[in-house]
Amino acid sequence: MFCLTFVHITEEELGCFFSSTTSLEKLEVSQCDDIICLKITSHLQKLSILRVSLCRRLQMIEINAPKVSTFRRPPIKMSISNSSQLRSMAMNGQCYSGMFQYALTKLQSIASNHQTLTLLSSGEAFNFPVSPVKFLHLRNLKIHCCVMENFDFFSLVSFLKACPALESFFLPAGPHLDVRRDSIIHEYFGADLSHTRRVAEGHQDNLKRLIELTCQILESSSSLQCLVLDTTSGYDNSGICEYMERKAVMEALRGVEAIKKYIKGEVPSRVNLEVLEPCGRCHIPNLHKPGR
Repeated sequence: MFCLTFVHITEEELGCFFSSTTSLEKLEVSQCDDIICLKITSHLQKLSILRVSLCRRLQMIEINAPKVSTFRRPPIKMSISNSSQLRSMAMNGQCYSGMFQYALTKLQSIASNHQTLTLLSSGEAFNFPVSPVKFLHLRNLKIHCCVMENFDFFSLVSFLKACPALESFFLPAGPHLDVRRDSIIHEYFGADLSHTRRVAEGHQDNLKRLIELTCQILESSSSLQCLVLDTTSGYDNSGICEYMERKAVMEALRGVEAIKKYIKGEVPSRVNLEVLEPCGRCHIPNLHKPGR
């Protein structure tokens, strides 16, 4: 893998480098602010993974390498000569707004055959299209909502309508969603699921919509095979847990109870439900540490 980070290099200089190599398989370009148009030439016959991020002056990406199958990028103009090869895409909208809307209206024209899509958004206008374009081949979808305290979770149903072949859906419900400031609990545990649709708008609204969204996923995604609900502050495949304060741990445990009470029984036998809970080794001990 070749990684360029904080490098003062122009697209012409980068093009000269590309012309001198044929074996490059992975390329990462990050925070290289002198690049305006990034051209990935057809000379890079073996390039399969391309990651581009935080290049402030970058306006255009052109991909002519024939085997790029995994691509991580910001929401800027781009062209792909062989978009049918692209199978996996990740789009980070932390420094932009409207990433979900962009995906539902523009992404299909760029990559029609992708099977895995990861989206991160830090702000949405909530005017999602009523009839979004279809992602007919999409199997795996991950959605991250970053610092969106008033986000309308139920608007994500638009993605369910757009992905008829969806098999795996991952929606982290960590503290960046402002979920744990609302208790799951008091208004939900005394009622059946239908009652959650009549709970008054207010502090419980985000959580109510999150539960409703989960049930809508189960009702609408006939191809769904796996559903992951993360109640922690962040899931890490490395096995190292992120720190959680005592209050966050308590709310996460209540969240697990709510999932068992209102969601688990609605999960069809064909769907593998995975609930990511606070770690008994890293998080649970915080319950015995007052003031944290």
